[in-house]
This record gives sequence, C-alpha cells and structure tokens, in this order.
Amino acid sequence: MMKTNHIADQLSAVSTALEDASVDAYGDLSTSAVAALLIMRRSPAISIGTVAKEVRLSHSATVRLIDRLEKDWLVRRLRRRGREVMVELTVRGKRKAVEVAEARRKAAHELLSEMDDSQLDNLSAVLNLILHDVESTACTRFCYDDPMEDEETAENEPA
Repeated sequence: MMKTNHIADQLSAVSTALEDASVDAYGDLSTSAVAALLIMRRSPAISIGTVAKEVRLSHSATVRLIDRLEKDWLVRRLRRRGREVMVELTVRGKRKAVEVAEARRKAAHELLSEMDDSQLDNLSAVLNLILHDVESTACTRFCYDDPMEDEETAENEPA
C-alpha cells in the first residue's frame, strides 16, 4: 500500500508538471476551453452535448464556454442535428488548438528527454496497462493524438 501511494503521488506530480509546463500556451483560455478546443480538433463537427461530456462540464456551462469561444472567433455554431447544436473550430480555433496541443506534447517530450529507448518502451507498456482499464476516453482530452490507439496508427510528430 505504501508503494502504491508513493507511485500514485509520483503519477500525480508528473501530471501537474505537465500541466504547469503547458499553461503558458493557453494564454487567456481556461483549462476547460483548451480541452474543448482539443476535443473539437479531432472532429469536423461535434455536438455541444459531446463537448460537455468530454470536458466534464454541465451542458449549460458548456454552452457558456462555447459562447466565449465563439466571441473570440475560435468556434462557430452549425446546424442543429435534432435537438443537438453542432459546433466546429474556425481557422483561428484550429491554429490555437494545434498550438496548445503542440505545447503540451513539447512539455511531455521534455519530461521524457532523459530516458533511453528501453526505458521509454517500459514506460509505454506500463501506461498502456493503466489506460487499458480506463473506461472513459475523456482522459485523452488534452492529448495531441489518441493514446488509446496503437502507436502505428497515431499521427506522426508535428512538423
């Protein structure tokens, strides 16, 4: 139990270090706004309800978030699909989403920079075991690519 507590704290510290290193790229965007942009980056159009589920906000809070992002010309509302309102990133929103995704990936690269290939392979295997048991894909909301996919099918490094 003591070992598990220590590892849990280490994992939490890594998560916090990654967030701290990424936050400068957010500018005046909230963490929820960044998560919404990154989720919308993966889909040509997405419902506000799906954004709410993935960002872990209530529907009304997500509508207010979309209002702010729309005011900043980062997203636009599209047609309704039944009762659902669809949204998509604008060109400016796509640029911002890539910027923050690349900043997060760069911060992660820096945390991993002292590891050799064998250590990286071992870490990847352990992380895959952990992610295999995660029931929600919401944990991928800050990722550049989906880590739940096989490494071969994931997008290449940014140019």
